[in-house]
Amino acid sequence: MFIASLKLWRSRLSRVMYSMANCLLLMKDYILAVETYHSIIQYEPQQSAQLLSGIGRIFLQIGDVKTAERYFQDVERACQSSGNEPGHATCVLMNRAFIYLSQNNYTEAHASFTEVLKTDPKNPVESLGQLEGLVQRDPALYLHESVLFNLTTMYELESSRSTQKKQALLESVAGREGDSFNTQCLKLV
Repeated sequence: MFIASLKLWRSRLSRVMYSMANCLLLMKDYILAVETYHSIIQYEPQQSAQLLSGIGRIFLQIGDVKTAERYFQDVERACQSSGNEPGHATCVLMNRAFIYLSQNNYTEAHASFTEVLKTDPKNPVESLGQLEGLVQRDPALYLHESVLFNLTTMYELESSRSTQKKQALLESVAGREGDSFNTQCLKLV
């Protein structure tokens, strides 16, 4: 009974911490968000590769490529120590691709993304479809800068019609958001 109760409360604590970290990211308080994600690793060590990968991507987003590289190296070590679990190869390849992109090494980035497609062919298409579905089903919850930035980036990688798709997103945003919405996340320029 005691162990089950402990697991339940740890699960609840983790979910609250994830929510806090996500809110901190939306508020652009990256330092506290990273600290919160580090705290989650204590309670969910099996998620360390994904959490470290996410932290690395935060540093990429704010332009600290060296720190991002260190986190991505930690991800590779975590993946090696935990064995050959599904998704780890994809995670490592995606991280490498993002590093190459940040260094303007588009040839290597393309090669890494191509390898991701070979390793996990359903991954990009499913994630794009899921993201579009979330934005369409519940725009009040998902129509915000970080989701739209990721969606427009995926449009750029996926389609020659990315501009039309971005304009459709802009129309959705215009109908729901006020003038204070930062349209730079749509990358229309």
